[in-house]
Amino acid sequence: MAYLLSKENFLKMSEFIYRKSGIYLEEEKHYEKLAKYIDSRSAALEVDNFRKYFFKLRFEDKDGEEFQELMNGVTVNETYFYREKDQFEVLVNKILPELHKTLPASKTLRILSSPCSTGEEPYSMVLHIVEEGTVVEERDIEVVGIDIDSTVIEKAKKAKYTERSVHAIPKDVLSKWFKKKSLGYELGEDLHGSVDFQVANVFDKTQMRNLGKFDVIFSRNMLIYFDDASRKEVAMTFYDMLNPGGYVLLGHAEYMSRIVSVFKAKKIDNTLIYQK
Repeated sequence: MAYLLSKENFLKMSEFIYRKSGIYLEEEKHYEKLAKYIDSRSAALEVDNFRKYFFKLRFEDKDGEEFQELMNGVTVNETYFYREKDQFEVLVNKILPELHKTLPASKTLRILSSPCSTGEEPYSMVLHIVEEGTVVEERDIEVVGIDIDSTVIEKAKKAKYTERSVHAIPKDVLSKWFKKKSLGYELGEDLHGSVDFQVANVFDKTQMRNLGKFDVIFSRNMLIYFDDASRKEVAMTFYDMLNPGGYVLLGHAEYMSRIVSVFKAKKIDNTLIYQK
């Protein structure tokens, strides 16, 4: 099948996406998906070649809506509740109690999930926090979820999930906090809305600054999509966003010590965490 996006123009397009988002697309892995997406968007915009589409994207997309559509089309958002759950257990059993002891009593503990996809990760934090119970009874805790993909943010706000998405949640926790629906599960009213979901690009300094400071940042399996320079930039953005003594948790295949040296690595119950 002939696509509007040629192999030669793939390089031009991937460089544009990299400059705007830090996401590096490999031709072998991403050409066909990107080409199908551009064909679809070109038809919707009534343009008949790649040059016209690329012109619109670069020079006529003043509000960023078309680039947002592009990001929605090329990003991968597959996750489920309680994924790598040992990190959630370290959060509620070690990190939050420690921060609770050291921070002023009136201060809200703030946790960031970046990227949050359709909400499984930040809601997994909330479930562990309310099930553990002790810190949340004595201190306000705020959870914020961000993602570059506006489509998944809208899904996260609806808090409706498939059987596969909730398969790892213990049955008693599932029945306590979720409502069974004909096509899956919906988060109950007690927790629905307990996460502040926002569209944000980790490379947009203004957007990230406007989120404020945090005590804990979860950023799992995002940095693997970036090159070394982009990883370093994001790591330093997180460093700046953390309050003194705050923590970053990465995916099991990611190591902050290989990116920057400004964090202190700690190992708790076989889980690596990184402290400012």
